Amino acid sequence: MSKQNPIKRIFDLYTSDLSYQEIERLVKRDAAEVYEFFSRDIPKPDPTQNKLTRILIFIRSLFNAFLLKLTPARRVFYLVSLIFALFGIINNIDGYIIFSFIIINSLLAFELADKLTSKNEIDLARKIQNELIPKIPPENSLYEIAAFYESAKEVGGDYFDVIPCGSHKDELILVIGDISGKGMAAALYMVRVQAIMHALVKASSDPKEIIINLKNTFSEKLLPEYFLTLITASIKADGSISMCKAGHPPVLHFKKSSAEIETINIKGMGIGLKDKGMFEKTIEEKTIIPEKDDIILFYTDGITEAMNNFKAEYGAERLKNVLVENAHLPVNEIKHKILQSVYLFRGDTPQFDDITLVVLKKK
Repeated sequence: MSKQNPIKRIFDLYTSDLSYQEIERLVKRDAAEVYEFFSRDIPKPDPTQNKLTRILIFIRSLFNAFLLKLTPARRVFYLVSLIFALFGIINNIDGYIIFSFIIINSLLAFELADKLTSKNEIDLARKIQNELIPKIPPENSLYEIAAFYESAKEVGGDYFDVIPCGSHKDELILVIGDISGKGMAAALYMVRVQAIMHALVKASSDPKEIIINLKNTFSEKLLPEYFLTLITASIKADGSISMCKAGHPPVLHFKKSSAEIETINIKGMGIGLKDKGMFEKTIEEKTIIPEKDDIILFYTDGITEAMNNFKAEYGAERLKNVLVENAHLPVNEIKHKILQSVYLFRGDTPQFDDITLVVLKKK
């Protein structure tokens, strides 16, 4: 049997688990995220300078931003490797080039080890977060309930919960919220919100009181660049739903009798924004009494702001149309139809925001 070509053997080793999706992710998503990560430390270009000067300054700034992300020791070794490489190329000394190659690959190995360690910790954080999100909504004799949560990154800042309250088994507090941003910081805030919400629901089932108390407790914990949008809905034993919101997207109420959707867009400011004492004054409460086969849809902006390759947003109108077209289906199928519509619209564009929705259908 003939020996396999060594070049082909090396090629197969490095490409055996390579897929088109991996390449697409590298080009479309990873590259954009890396640029966003480093560009935070790059000063804005001076429009008075010519284009070539701006490009050169940008390259220098990007290189400096990269260097400053390395630890001091690794930064020094990286610069030493560049010096050895340049010296070897100029003087045609292969040993210097090989030595430079060894240093850079050693640094890459250190950085990879750090990343894998962090990834293990993030995977653990994701498992913990997933345990905190309700897997199956509780049984309810008044409403069919279906829910979905998907983070854009390993962990996310969207939050929903269904919390029993009151003496009647069908009385629930439904919460759906969104911490600005995504990733680990948003996820940590989300966990804090959930803990506070459970404590507040034990003390009161009034949605307005819950949101005001949450604002008073949580807003001082938020860093200035973060804020929280939230809807709290109280499902009563008679089937009525009272709700308040803090800067969150509106609720959609499909009415079976008219086959139309009412957009419930009550007033309320986001938690953590500079409200100048207006938060308590502007927050509103609305009570609805759904009839049989009416549908109530709660969602986060990751659905309506999902974008396709043409930078167009999915939008509220598409969401309403899907809801109307599939209102005759059970809630789990309605949920799947909405998600299918969003995914088809988005195509191969990466998901840039967390997605959460909760669907209620009156029995």
